[in-house]
Amino acid sequence: MIDEQKNTLKLGAIWASVLFVSITCVVALFVGAEFGYSRLYENRIYPGTRVYGVRVNGLTREEARETVQKQIDTELVHGFRFVFVGQEVQLQSTLLSTDPDASRDLIRYDVEHAVDDAYAIGRNRSWLQNAVTQLAVRVRGANVVGNIFLDEAVLHDSLLVAYEEKLKPPQDASFSYVIDSAGVPFIHIENERSGYILEIGDALETLRSQAEALNFQPIALRETRSEPSIFRVDLEPILPEVELFLQRPALTFTYSGKSYVFGPAEFSGWIVPRRGEDGVMHIAFDEARFAESIHTRIPDLEKEVVNGNLVIKDGVIDSFTPGQNGNTLNASSTLATVWGEWPEKTTFSIDTEVILASLLGDDPERLGIREIIGVGTSNFAGSPQNRRKNIALGVEKVNGTIIPPGEEFSLLKTLGPVDGAHGWLTELVIKGNKTIPEFGGGLCQIGTTVFRGTMDSGLKIIERQNHSYRVSYYEPAGTDATIYEPAPDYRFLNDTGNYILINGYIRGDEVVFEFWGTSDGRTVEPRTPIIYNITPPPPMKLIETLDLPPGKKKCTESAHAGADASLKYIVNYKDGTTFEEEFISHYRPWQAVCLVGVEELSVNATSTGLGE
Repeated sequence: MIDEQKNTLKLGAIWASVLFVSITCVVALFVGAEFGYSRLYENRIYPGTRVYGVRVNGLTREEARETVQKQIDTELVHGFRFVFVGQEVQLQSTLLSTDPDASRDLIRYDVEHAVDDAYAIGRNRSWLQNAVTQLAVRVRGANVVGNIFLDEAVLHDSLLVAYEEKLKPPQDASFSYVIDSAGVPFIHIENERSGYILEIGDALETLRSQAEALNFQPIALRETRSEPSIFRVDLEPILPEVELFLQRPALTFTYSGKSYVFGPAEFSGWIVPRRGEDGVMHIAFDEARFAESIHTRIPDLEKEVVNGNLVIKDGVIDSFTPGQNGNTLNASSTLATVWGEWPEKTTFSIDTEVILASLLGDDPERLGIREIIGVGTSNFAGSPQNRRKNIALGVEKVNGTIIPPGEEFSLLKTLGPVDGAHGWLTELVIKGNKTIPEFGGGLCQIGTTVFRGTMDSGLKIIERQNHSYRVSYYEPAGTDATIYEPAPDYRFLNDTGNYILINGYIRGDEVVFEFWGTSDGRTVEPRTPIIYNITPPPPMKLIETLDLPPGKKKCTESAHAGADASLKYIVNYKDGTTFEEEFISHYRPWQAVCLVGVEELSVNATSTGLGE
């Protein structure tokens, strides 16, 4: 019995040893296989991985970026196709303009971060977690989708332009005024009208899904019946109130010692219906109409801010002129006072807001503005007149800007609203199959020059986006920065510990931005961008339009070769530390684009490429 127990224990020990050795061998084989697999794909993306639906198996990050970007370029050259009531419209993936600064991508891919995320799969965790992830990705696959930006506003506008003849938007009931020969206004009601609007919310979501998979197909659009929000029955009860308003005494506004009288013939145009939060209709003064009347009568009411000015000779400050504050009409405050006190009171002062100038009175020396710490330049030779005027206006707005230590500079915020009211001129852009005036020409000359000055100063860059294609004004490639309201912006941080002042001026055909401050000992290693992956442009694209005589051709875009650019930005600080960043710029190959006049648009060729 004892011998039998001994034999059983001995046999159990043998099997336990065999099992232990087997498990050890399996684990060793597994670990060895994992080690070998990891070594095989060292610095390469693991099999089974896609980025935006593009296979990147076994590629380095640089190879993956180039592969994905090439596929994106190939797909985007065909644009986006929409179908509405049997008519197909093809919108270009870039808003086209007679000025490259007004051109911009309607879709942008964050390829860099997407590829980084793809490379991180199966890495940076425990070896067991990495092994399981690598196996799962190889078996089931993984598709990495990075950020995708769609310019929904421009897409919406372009579709409205393309289909405007097939849509009738709703119209609210409104008051209409007729002024007789004695200047007395008579009021009547314009009836409301039902209409149809283009429903594009679902279409944009479909477009985003297609963009994620890089598989663009025609997208069906639908219209939605839309009712007005104000009806005749809403206005009839308040018609007597409006008639009583027209019998009120004239309004007198005072400004800078002068009086300006507005009688019923003028202020009747300010009266509009408004629905309160309680749903009850009432009347109010429209601020925009009021402001337009004031500006017409008092054209010098608003004063542009004048920033302080430095006169520089031989690299030092020769003289300093303090800035002058500007002011602008505060229509809301002015009308609030009128509404509360009229007709008991008939004379009111015009409220204005002060716009603070930089370098208002402080001596630059006391702010630590002693020397040039960096300079940015760019050349705009060959620019047309409107572009030159916009560039000069942009330089004027940036000149004198002061950035306190630790604060961020935003170029869009500094430039302010880009519209006709603030002095900007238009360029033509193509939306749908029409050329439409739009603001924005010359802005990127300012953005590019500020970017170059920022790099020369060694400052921390927060946001920068290159152009969608190479622009001759901004060569060499990789040193440009595009801006457009509301995005992208150009932003940097003043991390010098002292105030920075940007001194801007035009020298011949050059924009110059000098960054003044106090040197903290940092230096920037000069680097020239490396330009590679140069690709030829696609064939010319023709777009049918009714804006030109039949057969006449007008080209808005010249052909551009595609390329990639790498720019190393290296800043060495006084304490011996170094900051390094690489700006990767991708420029799509772009075909020449021309409008061609036709008598009637083709059924399936509205804004489509006929020359591909």
